[in-house]
Amino acid sequence: MKRDLAIIGAGTAGLSAGIYAAASGYRVTVLEMAGTPGGLCTSWSRGGYLFDGSAAGLAGTGPGASLYRMWKELGVIGRCPLGDPESFGSVRLSDGRTVTVWTDIDRFEAHFLDNFPRDARAVRAFAGALRACLRFDMPLAGEPRGAGPSALSTLPVLLRYGTLTLRRFLEGLSDPLAVEAFGNLVHFGGTDVPLLTVLLPLAYAHRRMTGILRGGWIFFARAIEARLGELGGRVLYGARVERLKIESGKVWGVILADGRELPADRVLSAADGRFTRSLLPGGSSDGAEFDPRRMSDQPVQVNLGVAEDWSEYPGPLTWLLPDAPSAAGRPQHRLTVHHRCYDPASAPAGKSSLMAFLESDYGFWEALAGDRSRYEAEKRRCADLVVQAVGRFRSGF
Repeated sequence: MKRDLAIIGAGTAGLSAGIYAAASGYRVTVLEMAGTPGGLCTSWSRGGYLFDGSAAGLAGTGPGASLYRMWKELGVIGRCPLGDPESFGSVRLSDGRTVTVWTDIDRFEAHFLDNFPRDARAVRAFAGALRACLRFDMPLAGEPRGAGPSALSTLPVLLRYGTLTLRRFLEGLSDPLAVEAFGNLVHFGGTDVPLLTVLLPLAYAHRRMTGILRGGWIFFARAIEARLGELGGRVLYGARVERLKIESGKVWGVILADGRELPADRVLSAADGRFTRSLLPGGSSDGAEFDPRRMSDQPVQVNLGVAEDWSEYPGPLTWLLPDAPSAAGRPQHRLTVHHRCYDPASAPAGKSSLMAFLESDYGFWEALAGDRSRYEAEKRRCADLVVQAVGRFRSGF
């Protein structure tokens, strides 16, 4: 007899857990307080323009990658239209030149050697590390990590570039313009990240295993939801879990905010840790470890629908802001603008959907929340900064 499993949250974690549970014989019900699946993996449509609020792409979408099997099992492969990026974007240097981060390693190496001959040794070392990473494959959970031909051959690269930060790599460059280019391979956040986090996505893209989704990330979430339905699972929307139903020290289901009870043999929370802890007996979401102000930096996303065609640019554009204008509580030293011209559904013909991210943090916005006029004024300041910066980059904007 099938056992009932209630999953809290219809984000990608909850939906994916539901698929594997249903495939293992559970009768699955996913409870989602919102009206759409995906959680943070979502999209918005405004005035004919489509904006995304999720990842840049999917790793392992090409045949031969370990993750490819997972994407097939989740219903992504075959349902979601995926493309292969030609580049990871371009960087406008302070001398006016633009360098492009091509996903083809040979093309990338030749392009960077041509632009930064003073740092030819570092460029070749970086390209060599990329080629070494071509043998690396991310194992699925449960697979032996030491198995496969890639394990030993990539170990030196993993040991070296898994501990070497991007900041340390930049310190070894002699050309300030090379520092600008390599330093902006990470579109937001600092440079204190392992260089491996830059190498692996580029290596996957070279192998045509980094899928760029067309149709928006809500399409991705809907594809996983559809696969869950094929396996007999269901999603209840507008179903906010108020508390767990506990008897004799055992969880027997959940109680919703509207008073409905949903019995279940097992309950799995795919919500965030703060909410999950609040459901537990004596639990609270007030602990210091759940204080959003202690979280890592949180960027602000600015979306623009523009009556221009940006398809001439091969991927995101990054340029420096020498005057470091202030917005979102931080001086903004650079701006990266993503366009979705690779997706015909993203904007009307001849127009473009643009997204930019500004450095910020949760605490700044929490402090403004008590004064709505200041809060809205700061949002306008963020939008104005992006519009003005793009206008300086692209005349006539």
